[in-house]
Amino acid sequence: MTTSISPVRVRYAPSPTGIPHIGNIRTALFCWILAKKTKGQFIVRIEDTDRNRYDAEAEKAIFESLNWLGLDWDEGPIKGGPHAPYVQSERKQTYIETAMKLIETGQAYFDDTTPEQLAALRQRQRAAKQPPRYDNRGRYRSKDEIEASRDAGLPITVRLRVPEHGSVSFEDTVRGKVTFDLKEIDDFVILKSDEMPTYHLAHVLDDHSMGVTHVIRGDEWISSTPRHLLIHKALEIEPPQYVHVPLILGKDKAKLSKRHGATSALSTEIKGSCPTLYSIS
Repeated sequence: MTTSISPVRVRYAPSPTGIPHIGNIRTALFCWILAKKTKGQFIVRIEDTDRNRYDAEAEKAIFESLNWLGLDWDEGPIKGGPHAPYVQSERKQTYIETAMKLIETGQAYFDDTTPEQLAALRQRQRAAKQPPRYDNRGRYRSKDEIEASRDAGLPITVRLRVPEHGSVSFEDTVRGKVTFDLKEIDDFVILKSDEMPTYHLAHVLDDHSMGVTHVIRGDEWISSTPRHLLIHKALEIEPPQYVHVPLILGKDKAKLSKRHGATSALSTEIKGSCPTLYSIS
């Protein structure tokens, strides 16, 4: 008896802040293979919300590496598609409007805590041997206080209001059921002071609007998943299926990095290595 697998919509969403790493390309391969296997769609999306680190050459390298590997995409930059634009900086207004909606419903708030205040808070917590976390002070700032800070030119962010009690759980395809205590999660930034979204908000909105069914990413993102689920809940939208894959390790069992030698996809191409063998092994 053959089990039919429904077509999936998966996405490869790199940030153009550096040359694509082998780990990034492995994720792209997993997404592409799953899309082909299920007769689904493979989407490419450029997550360029960190404008200070944006690198045009890195963005060019993303597409060069995909073309070298023969990973053709169904929707995304260059090809277009029904959910365009596929570049996050071009979707900025959507993120702002969503953050304002969450503020209006009391699920988020403006915060005028400065970087210096946050650094001082972390220093005190380290001295007290406490885990570094935001103390949610922004919850208690009045509208007038926020406006005064804005008029004074202080950076204003938007934070999601996290419930103080309870837990959040999800079923990961690789790890099974994962549960986090909400006491471990502080109110986190969803919109930065430059009005660009954080990864937390941007990818949740984009995955939903683009109909992504499965999110495949490295397991370093597991600890951030409860934040993403909280955003889904606040917006009353269904989350995708999460698939957290293990990191690629060097011979010393440590996370693969530059000290292990060339790790970019393009340096692998230059060496003449087999990309699929090197990425999947």
